[in-house]
Amino acid sequence: MEVSFSQEIKSLALGQGQTFHGEGILAITKALLQSGVSYVGGYQGAPVSHLLDVMVQAKGYMDELGVHVEACSNEASAAAMLGASIHYPLRGAVTWKSIVGTNVAADALSNLASPGVTGGVLIVVGEDYGEGASVIQERTHAYALKSGMVLLDPRPDLQCMVDTVEHGFALSEASNMPAILELRIRACHVRGSFAARDNRAPKISTRALMEEPAVFNYERLAHPPVTFRHEKLKIEQRLPAARAYVREHKLNELFAGKHSDLGIVVQGGLYNTLIRTLQQFGLADAFGQTDIPLLVLNVTYPLVPEELTEFCVGKRAVLMVEEGQPEYIEQELATMLRRADIQTPLHGKDMLSAAGEYSAEVMAGGLEKFLRRYRSELLPTTVPEWLAGNRERRAAIAKDLGQPLPARPPGMCIGCPERPVFSALKIAQQQVGDVHVAGDIGCHALATFEPFSFGHSILGYGMSLASRAGVSPMMNRRVLSVMGDGGFWHNGLLTGVQSALFNGDDAVLLIFKNGYTSATGTQDIISTPGNEAKEDATDKRASVVHTNQTIESTLKGL
Repeated sequence: MEVSFSQEIKSLALGQGQTFHGEGILAITKALLQSGVSYVGGYQGAPVSHLLDVMVQAKGYMDELGVHVEACSNEASAAAMLGASIHYPLRGAVTWKSIVGTNVAADALSNLASPGVTGGVLIVVGEDYGEGASVIQERTHAYALKSGMVLLDPRPDLQCMVDTVEHGFALSEASNMPAILELRIRACHVRGSFAARDNRAPKISTRALMEEPAVFNYERLAHPPVTFRHEKLKIEQRLPAARAYVREHKLNELFAGKHSDLGIVVQGGLYNTLIRTLQQFGLADAFGQTDIPLLVLNVTYPLVPEELTEFCVGKRAVLMVEEGQPEYIEQELATMLRRADIQTPLHGKDMLSAAGEYSAEVMAGGLEKFLRRYRSELLPTTVPEWLAGNRERRAAIAKDLGQPLPARPPGMCIGCPERPVFSALKIAQQQVGDVHVAGDIGCHALATFEPFSFGHSILGYGMSLASRAGVSPMMNRRVLSVMGDGGFWHNGLLTGVQSALFNGDDAVLLIFKNGYTSATGTQDIISTPGNEAKEDATDKRASVVHTNQTIESTLKGL
């Protein structure tokens, strides 16, 4: 059953003098409209699915504003939409899930960042990292560094997040750099309020069309020889302009504290967890007032050398709180201090975990080492006892059980029609022998867990048929590839089916066709059944159910 966002859509229409209440990702959606965005696109995925879902369902309201909304076939097509902002003063926003989406979009992003943009561009990425993540443990930060894109990491406070969106567009226009807004899971789901403003109808829109295309300008292409000039522009003009905007508008926040001989630099998205950690130490109150000065980086690229050096100079030591690896920010900060001949000791991954999510407990372990070395009198005895107690409780539970806590992997929903398919495959293998199974992203990936244990590899969304190309020629049996209809349209048709047919490969492809992209929240795709089929499916008297045959027709045509 499709999810209705009727209440959320009402929140998008709030205006000046009204107060928005709700989740972080919906606040971001509202902020896009307040910023005068002309077009929005993307590919769904937790934790940012709601942004596109709400806008698609709010098509009537988007049409009133003149905002074009496009549900893209994958992240690459979403990123390619942003080409509209290269020549034209159009503000555009796209969204996708974390590093896996950015990987798919990488080609378009590189070709966008090289010539730069005229209209502001904002890419909303759900940074799905850490213990609660459903993807590979990588960060979007590397893409901002390599391609020269602004990276925003706002403090998880709705007003701060909304302000960051609006500044993000302006910053993109001031520097001609595309901007990425990364939102961790907690930022997307944090609840709060902010003072709403009226939505801005874009100057150029579906209701105010452009009469003529831009004059051809070869320098706006990501193509040699102009790419050599683009590289110089990135360094000589765009980075300085971005840094000037960040500093002038104070996008990074300085929170003073009475223990001014110490300092903590933290990514904006980790601010709430850090405050919770400082509260455990008695170094912050319930309102977030801190005793140790904090420099909160709501913009993590580009860094502003003057801000960081001014914060660090004269301190006994500074702790850099940066989640994930490599420690890009810490390395750059260390280089800044060395070049400025500032000898303030800098700590980070030497005291905090080298990898993994920074929970309050993890941060507490690093902060304990930091204080013990520089201000041991600020270290309350309760914190080491709390940390030791946590370890002891885990050990006691494991001892009582006689083994570590059992794993609780996710599983298919009760009644899922994919269960009997995998059961049938188990039975079939009793007759034909074990088969190499190439798995894929989607609900069917849950078959990798017991009792099925199906899937020798998962190489990307829609990649299962392609990923068995090196196995099939080496295997005495046919190889089985499993794919959903969402994966088929996302990538599988071209990278898998077309490639296999072109090469005359011998393999079997099993497509789970349920009519939706289900793993990301049940979004419509080109093979979603029409309303007639949905009505027939709920009518027990119906003798015929009309189904969408687009996949079958496409395969036959190919």
